[in-house]
Amino acid sequence: MNRSKINLLISLLLFFTYTKAQQLYDDFEGTPQTAYGFINGVFENNVTNPSQSGINTSTTCAKYTRNSSVPYDVILIEPSASMDDLSEYLSGEKKMTLLVKTDVSVTVQITLENSISAVSAYPSGRHSEYSASTTGSGEWELLTFNFSQQPDAGVSNTDVDRMVLLFDPGNYSNDIYYIDNIMGPEFNNPCANITPVDSIAEDFDCHRNISFDFSNGTFSIIDNPMREGNNTSSKCGQFIKWTTMPDGAFGGRIGNPFTTDTYISAKIDLFDPNAPQKFLISMQDANDTELSIDSITTIASEDWVTYSLDFSTISPSESIEKFVFLFNPSTETEDTIYIDNFFFSKEIVSTSIPNEVEHLISLYPNPVQRSNQIIIELKSEGAIGTIEMISIDGKLMETIPVNTKKTIIDVSNYAKGNYIAKIVLNNNTTITTRITK
Repeated sequence: MNRSKINLLISLLLFFTYTKAQQLYDDFEGTPQTAYGFINGVFENNVTNPSQSGINTSTTCAKYTRNSSVPYDVILIEPSASMDDLSEYLSGEKKMTLLVKTDVSVTVQITLENSISAVSAYPSGRHSEYSASTTGSGEWELLTFNFSQQPDAGVSNTDVDRMVLLFDPGNYSNDIYYIDNIMGPEFNNPCANITPVDSIAEDFDCHRNISFDFSNGTFSIIDNPMREGNNTSSKCGQFIKWTTMPDGAFGGRIGNPFTTDTYISAKIDLFDPNAPQKFLISMQDANDTELSIDSITTIASEDWVTYSLDFSTISPSESIEKFVFLFNPSTETEDTIYIDNFFFSKEIVSTSIPNEVEHLISLYPNPVQRSNQIIIELKSEGAIGTIEMISIDGKLMETIPVNTKKTIIDVSNYAKGNYIAKIVLNNNTTITTRITK
């Protein structure tokens, strides 16, 4: 065998070895295989790749602006299970890698740690540290991390569940880094064989179809603090509002954009030990134009509460592509709330008390039949005050005074399609429902 073939074979073997030696944590194209916990700086995890050539032709990547007020700025990266035996990373047989683009030449450090033990001061819980350096060329480069030290040898090689990424540790800098293709130690991903469900926007476990691209506060994925009640999920999101950013906003992209022909409503679980507080949800198009906003006043409870959102006023011609949560906007207090189970739905929801619409009214036949009439009847005490018929593009068709428990609406002059009936009871309860002709 000639020398060139031998070199090629060696190169292929090395490539295969390093490929097998790593697991993709995040490529910022789809759903990450890990969660992000506490982050010191500004982490935008879905931006356009500023240089789609060379070794990184990906369309999107992450952008990280380091926090200049702290010497050890961290990004906590949390796999969904403990990492496999790290012995070969300590020996150097296996390596972690990361694509980085930056204009500065700095040290980049990875610390692998046990999240429980690492609550204590350094070096407790820090299993091992690895380092690499950027060239500052302004081009994409592949960083390969080499083992440097083992701060806490008492942490077992099979008891590590968190990666900590540090740019320029020990210094007070605010440089910008573009990041892609984080490759870390292997772990048994419990979500690997779970079939994706587009309607589950976020459950912080296996279905993660939205991305949190910005946060005017500290947003972390944590263990569910209230698993004994209505929500038994293992993980949830925690948002702590910054006092310096009064809007309390956090949000990002929807992985599978949709229209109201697909989903007309949503539900979200909130756990708020400090209720009542304000929580707003804004659904937006690709250009950040607000399409709808739902305002929730959280209910005082020692358990998770499910709230409903209504998208019925959004035209089917609009593509819903982004979301923004706003927590206690226009205040300068450090407030905390927990979120989970953000689901999109085809169900019509009430804008009054969640899950009670079926006990309030009956509406039939829907879709409308040949008679071109629809009957709306109140089941509870009181009377229907008015009914507004609204086209799906938001045009008011007519306002119908009722003042009885039952009425018949003639829709013979309506074109075929979907309409919104906004039913206002005499006690000011409002019910919004869709009618199809």
